[in-house]
Amino acid sequence: MFSDILVLVAGADPDTREAILQALGADCHVVAAQSIEDALAHQSNSVGLLISEINSSGLNGLELLRQWKQRHPRTPVLALADGNDVATVVEAMKSGAADCVLKPIDPDELRAAALQLVESADVSSSANSNGSASGGQRRKANIEIPPDTSLEDLERAAVEQALVQHHGNRTHAARTLGISVRTLQRKLKAWGMPILSMPNGGGLSHGFMMSGSEGTGGYRAHAH
Repeated sequence: MFSDILVLVAGADPDTREAILQALGADCHVVAAQSIEDALAHQSNSVGLLISEINSSGLNGLELLRQWKQRHPRTPVLALADGNDVATVVEAMKSGAADCVLKPIDPDELRAAALQLVESADVSSSANSNGSASGGQRRKANIEIPPDTSLEDLERAAVEQALVQHHGNRTHAARTLGISVRTLQRKLKAWGMPILSMPNGGGLSHGFMMSGSEGTGGYRAHAH
């Protein structure tokens, strides 16, 4: 399903590169870059997905993201980040990252996120070539986060909202979130959250909720 896709991995440490190869290496061509210059040198190679470390000590992931999106705005970018650096993750999303996966990498979660981004890029390209996407470009995420909100809180809120949206259907919720059902079940178990149907319209429990619509480029987090 990733056949002929070139995936560029920028700034990742050896363990992270190994996890990415485990997730994607059997089905696509994965190349690595350890500097912004090395990464930008691949721009002429029809990169189908850029996976960039944001917190790397050897590469400024945010600067690479900005430069890459200036040259290739339609290339989907998957950011890799530490879970305790919410501000950097938010900045990456504002700078054009389409999704973010937290370290340490879960190969199933990363594969699901990468597949969704590649498929979305294919759909967008097809629509643009047919002249039917003039009013359907994805909006940048508009993110408003209450003080002291952790990235885990945001993730839990998004999971709860997806389950409410799909009346507790884990398969449909996982598809909306861009993760595998197994990953969703593991998260629910770790958080002690119910895995059966949730009351329609039930409130979230973390002081804020996620709102937005599928396909608009992200959800908005706001207090309630």
